[in-house]
Amino acid sequence: MKRLLLILITLTSLLLARNDVPSCYDAFNIDGPKGPAQKELFILVDQTTQLDKNMMIYTYKNMMKFIKNGYGVTIASFSANANGKYTDVAYAGKLEALLPQSAKHEIAKKKLRKYQSCMNGQYRYAKKKATKALVRVLKGANKKLPHSDIIKSLADISKYSIRPSKSHEKTVLLISDMMEHSSITSFYSKGSLKKVNAASEMDKVKKSGYMADFGGAKVYVIGAGMIGKKSYRTSKTLKALTKFWEEYFTASNARLKAIGTPMLLEDIE
Repeated sequence: MKRLLLILITLTSLLLARNDVPSCYDAFNIDGPKGPAQKELFILVDQTTQLDKNMMIYTYKNMMKFIKNGYGVTIASFSANANGKYTDVAYAGKLEALLPQSAKHEIAKKKLRKYQSCMNGQYRYAKKKATKALVRVLKGANKKLPHSDIIKSLADISKYSIRPSKSHEKTVLLISDMMEHSSITSFYSKGSLKKVNAASEMDKVKKSGYMADFGGAKVYVIGAGMIGKKSYRTSKTLKALTKFWEEYFTASNARLKAIGTPMLLEDIE
């Protein structure tokens, strides 16, 4: 048990320290701005939910708003522990804040030019790496996966990544049909979305021990209620599904801003 605890602590510390974007300040031995990201976006992709082209473009466009100096982006995928589709962080990167104008006067001109060139390259590097990770994760979705373990996955990701983040403002873009199908509970009935009873389903989640803690993050959802072309979901079943997740996020220390069923009509902030 102690060994398992040490492994979990080590994994957590490694995840928190991870930055896929090389530092320009370290490269040129410059004492630059320190501290956490001003804003951080967490894109969480349910691998059982396949997006159409418009929804992929929406996700990319909103991600790019966070590829900027002093901001961070984390991209993670999840479904269930089947066919290698376990929870995985595909990208975690923060662009460094720019050097204050007053500090530039203390740096040699040649060194300053190299620093400025590096910062431009840092942006291009982060954009390319984050885009590649997002495309890989979105295209890896497969509706034929047997289980959709959303509740446990959100508990794990929030515990080891979102809640511990020191970023001043945290935003979550959750891409999922939000239809749980696991050992905890199932929102399916005869292959279609059933009318979810929010109160009884919340009891099941609490008893499972997998309540999440999003550390006050804002949450946006796209893809809720998406099912196959031959299946049908009524406005009542969608309303019941939305009610459950509204209660879930409130109980999980999150500020749910909007749930798209399946698409949002607003950009994330």
